Amino acid sequence: MRKLKIDLSNFKIIAAICLTLVVARIEMHAQVYDFNVLRERVVDDQRVGVVGAATIDTWISSQAANGSWSSLQYGANTNFSTSDNHLYRLWNIAAACSNINDANYNNTNYKDAVKKGLEYWYTANTVDSNWWYNKIYFPQYLGEILIFMREFDDFIPKTSSAGIDEPEILSLFEPSAVNDITSHGTGANAIDIGLHYVYRGLLTENATLLEASRDKLETILSDNIQEDMVYHDHGPQIMISSYGWVFCDGLVRLASYMADSPAAFDVNSGNFNKVLRFIRETQISSTRGSTWDFGVGGRSVSRSSGIGASMNYLEKLAQFIDPDNASIYNDALGRLKGGESADYNVREFNKHYWVSDYTQHARSGYLFTVRNTSNRTVEAETGNGENLKANYFSYGATNILVDGDEYRDIMPYWDWAMIPGTTYPHFTSFPIRSTWGTNYGVTSFVGGVSNGEYGASTLDMNEEGVKAKKAWFFFEDEMVCLGSNISYAGSTNVRTTINQSNLSVASYINELGSTNEVTQSLSGSTYVNTNLNYLRNGKIGYFFPNQGNIKYTMTSQSGTWASINSASGSTATQSGYVLSLWVDHGSAPSNANYSYIVVPGIDSKSKAQSYNMDAVEIIENSGEIQAVYHNTLNIFEAIFYEAGSVDFNGKTITVDKPCAIMLTNNIELTVSSPSQDQSTVSVKLNANGSEETLVVNLPTSSNFKGMSVTENFPQTLGVNDLEKDLMDFKIYPNPTQGIFEIKGNNNQQVFYSVLSVDGKKIEQGHYNGSTIINLSGYKSGMYFLSLRSLETTVTRKIIKY
Repeated sequence: MRKLKIDLSNFKIIAAICLTLVVARIEMHAQVYDFNVLRERVVDDQRVGVVGAATIDTWISSQAANGSWSSLQYGANTNFSTSDNHLYRLWNIAAACSNINDANYNNTNYKDAVKKGLEYWYTANTVDSNWWYNKIYFPQYLGEILIFMREFDDFIPKTSSAGIDEPEILSLFEPSAVNDITSHGTGANAIDIGLHYVYRGLLTENATLLEASRDKLETILSDNIQEDMVYHDHGPQIMISSYGWVFCDGLVRLASYMADSPAAFDVNSGNFNKVLRFIRETQISSTRGSTWDFGVGGRSVSRSSGIGASMNYLEKLAQFIDPDNASIYNDALGRLKGGESADYNVREFNKHYWVSDYTQHARSGYLFTVRNTSNRTVEAETGNGENLKANYFSYGATNILVDGDEYRDIMPYWDWAMIPGTTYPHFTSFPIRSTWGTNYGVTSFVGGVSNGEYGASTLDMNEEGVKAKKAWFFFEDEMVCLGSNISYAGSTNVRTTINQSNLSVASYINELGSTNEVTQSLSGSTYVNTNLNYLRNGKIGYFFPNQGNIKYTMTSQSGTWASINSASGSTATQSGYVLSLWVDHGSAPSNANYSYIVVPGIDSKSKAQSYNMDAVEIIENSGEIQAVYHNTLNIFEAIFYEAGSVDFNGKTITVDKPCAIMLTNNIELTVSSPSQDQSTVSVKLNANGSEETLVVNLPTSSNFKGMSVTENFPQTLGVNDLEKDLMDFKIYPNPTQGIFEIKGNNNQQVFYSVLSVDGKKIEQGHYNGSTIINLSGYKSGMYFLSLRSLETTVTRKIIKY
């Protein structure tokens, strides 16, 4: 056998070089990782919400000599509660005694209680029946306790020794392999598991673990954020708050802990930026004041704090991670914390989230959302005994917010058969559903059309034996809500709930043909009115263009959190005054319908009676077409459940396939396929003897099916002379340094508004013939100029450099 001949002199040189590189790498990590600083970031961030000394002293006095508490559970298959358990107590004790500003800093009894408690936990082999405690809650709390106790050098020994030590506690952390970070999904659970990996890395000063954990997480950061910018978890389920909140909060914490170290996240990467876009564009917009839209958090709505919105991680985003958008985060924080009003710098927009069957329509004065479910998405889930009555929660649910507290704390005494916006039999019991995001809808024609400012949404419903065509049309001041072809074979009364919200003040009604308002007092009885023109309550008006069998109650309702959440809900009775307003379709309805208009900002008789309901014309409300024309805005919106034609304002629109469309200013056509199965839609517009056909190509890739597409008809098609004059205007100079002139041939009074790209109105006014607009105080970028006369509205882009 041939032997390998080694030149020892060269070998020594190579070995010396390798040793030098190893030492250099170690020194590099020693130089760039200041583990004390990184651990201190965790301490500063996590040591909040510590209970008072009196509570801690009671715990310490009742702790057994072996470190346990007789009142708590240990061992296998326990059922933990996050509100009080062994690690929760140790965490609070450690947080208090390690805080130099705490009166019990370095308190021997406190420190000994922590050490005894950790020693007992290590030997107790406590395992909860819920995996989440074992793989997320326990390791995170243990990691933070050890990091807190590093304040006292080697009090909990960092190396193996007699008694309890850090290596023994760290051996309890599971999972431990980097690839197992995603063992329970790629969303919030992965971030939570990754967090205790980082704690272990900081305690053991293991740079390789920190960087490998970062690398693993960076590959999956945007996996749960869909192309429509909605966070999904537990299947195709909307989780903008709840799991979405946990995901964002954990990621921002990790990014801030590891900043300026070799384990720092690349905040400029595509994946990280997708998360930031989700927060800025979707998550913040899902709040009003300090409240979440009740439909975006899955089963968390059944928790006592479930719709209370807190997003403190926005502070870190504004200061360190995304300072270019600090104003967006700070404005949101102002609203969330109550320092600013609910309408402060709110982004105004309309968006249908085509992957998620969800629509948001936001204006400065209100937020109106619609939550639907198709055979592509799942209902808000139940699981762990939570959200027990949400059977009706995801099919046409509307969230109508002005101040933001309209539904705050109402859930325990809500009538869950009357979710706002829904059409259902008024059952009093709810069948048990399957758990964890497995309840898909059954119909495909569910979607919406949007041009970013206005839009329409639809639900072809077939649930609980009820069939209905439901549609929502979104304009500036109002939302028009239509239902048709409502049928149900059962004997239970069917209702379309217009709203069920906290009763803020008395309600006021006006009947058709009368100028009087009548105050409606609190009553246990049901009011019935078939001649109702409008009802207003708080800051919202409800108008009835076709009247109907309208019923409402204003009474006290009672219930318990436990009735909707057997896991953590209190059995104490909760009560509150509630407005319930609905259309009564009776029992066994066949081909029933409804129409109503929601107008936020109606908080006085004068506003209610000055609202011009005639600006909105309901063109058709049938099983084939639901269509509305807003003559003031010159916007036509329609849902075509099949190919067909519809006439409006001297024009005819014909489509060759089921679709949702919107025509703005007789020019801008926006089209979508709610069923997400059309690749093209042919739209023919006949106006004033002229006819034009547009064949609109729709997205066919899986991530973009259902998205809206906009095309333009010829500008002069069906346009009268006055409209032509308005459209024939000049903006100069454009691009502009900020001061520009509008000049046209139209001698009518013209109203103008300038909007930023995110839909905020920043300037408005009116003129005859021409005017000067000054944007010199605004930053460079793209803006939109909207001109409106009595005849029409047109929009042009403005570029400021």
